[in-house]
Amino acid sequence: MPKALKFVAILLAALLALVAIAAAIFAATFNPNDYKPQLIRLVAEKKQRTLAIPGDIKLSFFPKLGAQLGQVSLSEHKGSAEFASFNQARVSLALMPLLRRQLVVDQVSIDGAQVRIRRNADGSTNFDDLLAQEPGKEEPQPEEPPAAEQFGFDISGIDIRNTQVSFDDLQAKRQVELANLNLETGKIANGVPSQLTLSADVKSSAPAVAARVAVKSGFTIDLGQKHYLLHGMDSEIKGKLLDFTDALVRFSGDADLQPDAKRFALEGVKFAASGKRGAQAIELRMETPKLALTDKEASGGKLSGEAKLVEGLRNISAKFSAPSFEGSPQAFRLPAVALDVAIKEGKLDATAKLAGNISGDIDKLLFQSPQLKLALAGRQGDTAIDGNLTTPLSANLKTRRIDLPSIVAAFALPNPGGGSLKLNAAGNASVDLAKSSLSTALKGKLDESSFDARFGMAPFSPAAYTFAIDIDRINADRYLGKGGASAPASAPAKATGKPAGKAAGAGAPASQGIDLSALRELRARGTLNVGALTLHNLKASKLRATLHAGDGKLEISPLAANLYGGNASGSVSATASKAPRFALKQNLTGIDVGPLLKDAIDKQPIEGRGNVTLDVTSAGGGFDQIKRSLNGSARLELRDGAVHGVNVAQAIRKAKAKIGELRGQQAADAGTGSVAEKTDFSELSGSFRISNGVAHNDDLSLKSPLIRLGGAGDIDLGAERLDYLAKVTVVSTLQGQGGPELQALKGLTIPVRLSGPFTAIGWRIDFAGLAKEAAKEKIQEKKTEIKEKAREKLEEKLKGLFGK
Repeated sequence: MPKALKFVAILLAALLALVAIAAAIFAATFNPNDYKPQLIRLVAEKKQRTLAIPGDIKLSFFPKLGAQLGQVSLSEHKGSAEFASFNQARVSLALMPLLRRQLVVDQVSIDGAQVRIRRNADGSTNFDDLLAQEPGKEEPQPEEPPAAEQFGFDISGIDIRNTQVSFDDLQAKRQVELANLNLETGKIANGVPSQLTLSADVKSSAPAVAARVAVKSGFTIDLGQKHYLLHGMDSEIKGKLLDFTDALVRFSGDADLQPDAKRFALEGVKFAASGKRGAQAIELRMETPKLALTDKEASGGKLSGEAKLVEGLRNISAKFSAPSFEGSPQAFRLPAVALDVAIKEGKLDATAKLAGNISGDIDKLLFQSPQLKLALAGRQGDTAIDGNLTTPLSANLKTRRIDLPSIVAAFALPNPGGGSLKLNAAGNASVDLAKSSLSTALKGKLDESSFDARFGMAPFSPAAYTFAIDIDRINADRYLGKGGASAPASAPAKATGKPAGKAAGAGAPASQGIDLSALRELRARGTLNVGALTLHNLKASKLRATLHAGDGKLEISPLAANLYGGNASGSVSATASKAPRFALKQNLTGIDVGPLLKDAIDKQPIEGRGNVTLDVTSAGGGFDQIKRSLNGSARLELRDGAVHGVNVAQAIRKAKAKIGELRGQQAADAGTGSVAEKTDFSELSGSFRISNGVAHNDDLSLKSPLIRLGGAGDIDLGAERLDYLAKVTVVSTLQGQGGPELQALKGLTIPVRLSGPFTAIGWRIDFAGLAKEAAKEKIQEKKTEIKEKAREKLEEKLKGLFGK
């Protein structure tokens, strides 16, 4: 027997030697590089791509069958641009196991691979031709060999380094890039525990991502049973994610996955995330000891977690929990889900608690709660916060729809304008994740105001809002904080003849800035109807407004209302440019101007009823800048009113003596008006050209029973000053009403210079101009007298000529 074994051993050794000699001779005489031209030509003919193999191909046959390639590249289909390439690749197979129908791969390594994938707008890709079969040929259907003859597999390891993969998705309009991709694994074989390490730099345009991904995990696979285990997994994502910078996401735990058997289990799962979004610092943590799901059972351990948000003085923390549960995928129930939120910011110290139970069917992805309750409590300074909201919940994750069918809310909340406000509302809300849309309908009362409101959002990113709001009456000033009103203009200068700005002092503080940066991202459209509105002390009724916001511009058009006994219609817009821009177009018909100005600016420079047309634009970050950069036009037509600040008739009456003498060398009579003084009129009309905050007028027409007034000049709206030359003519209407002083001056045009701040307009009789007018009048009278004498002499001569 020993001799027989020895003989067999010698025979096997001889056979192996012969095989080795044959392999050596074959390897020495066979050169795969000789076939590169044929391979390149075959790829060009079959796939219309260019294959380049500038490096050598090295083969080994014993004891391992393998190949090592240098640089290789493949072009795009019918193009010269590069589709894929690598610097070096190597793969080797154990020869003897292959003879036993066992695939034992010693090592697979790829270095410096670059792949450029593209999906076109029609859904086709730049590698479709590589997967397509030749025309006229059907893909052969291989017969399934007996189980005993199937190939097994055994890979000692995979080593992929310095790989770059880019994905240009023209259909979804996004670009994704994997750079510095490295993957290293241990042994890969059925039922054999192993390890893997993966790292890559990930960049994406939508969603915005620029992060480093690193994963370490043990794994065991069983391809026959389709059973996959991950144990001791530790993964990390670090970088920029969506709107978050300095983001750090970590996930660890074990997973047992059997997709065909519908068995999934997680154990020791821990999730943590942190990052910054602008001035916000956010942290999130969640963990559960286990979560298991089969086709017949569903169970889980206690779920707990917390989240924190810090932004300046604002500190928001939340804790959430769900108890252990057991059930089936068709019927499970979480008896008590809780979310506790605490908010602290300055004088605000409040809590919000959400509680309820959730049940559902995991197979159908249906979840519901008979009632979720949100309770608020706390204080803001001396104001209490209290209230609650209840609603049922239904969620269908298969159709990706969430419904809150019956919302009931009652809250007492801090009022931004001071004190508290009460909100009572009922309605419904729904979210359709498949369509990226949200809709809400609410009816109720805000303090004494009744409202019916509908809100919507579609899509979610970038967000686009819709709304339709009807309110019976509301005093918006009640809800405006101290900074809600426009900052007052700088104090007017005293009647010194100096500009108001200088009188206020170079160091006077500027008005509060207007920040329109939120408009750059706002997309919204909707309507607002208000029965009665008070806003910045202005009062309107039957307000109708249609709003549209997009591309950094907010426009309200049409904007119409009943206003101070008349009607207003037009539009208003604001644009978030480097210097915020504003535009206003309004036609005011039958408006009582005095009360409007009194409510709007707490001043009443003019009163009367009539029509006003405005078409102005402006730019600036504050109220003063807006006034000083006004451009456009305006026109007014008023009746039965008065101009406050100066009494033209009284000024002429006081200067009557000097007017009668008409001596331009004498000192001009002058004075300063007051708010209590006024010039009455029966008709007033005029148009204005506005440039850089200065309104110029040259067609003023003021009529009253005593005087007619025209003129030309400027109204500086920014400095709130007037510089105007009024030409006053005394008429003989209403005999005696103006007194003997005015009756004596009837028919004479008297220039009156008006100047100074609106609150103290100075007046001065322009005697030089008056003398010129009087001289012209005397010349005209002299011409008339000469013509009359000449006519009389001519008549006398004619009488003598005819003897009559």
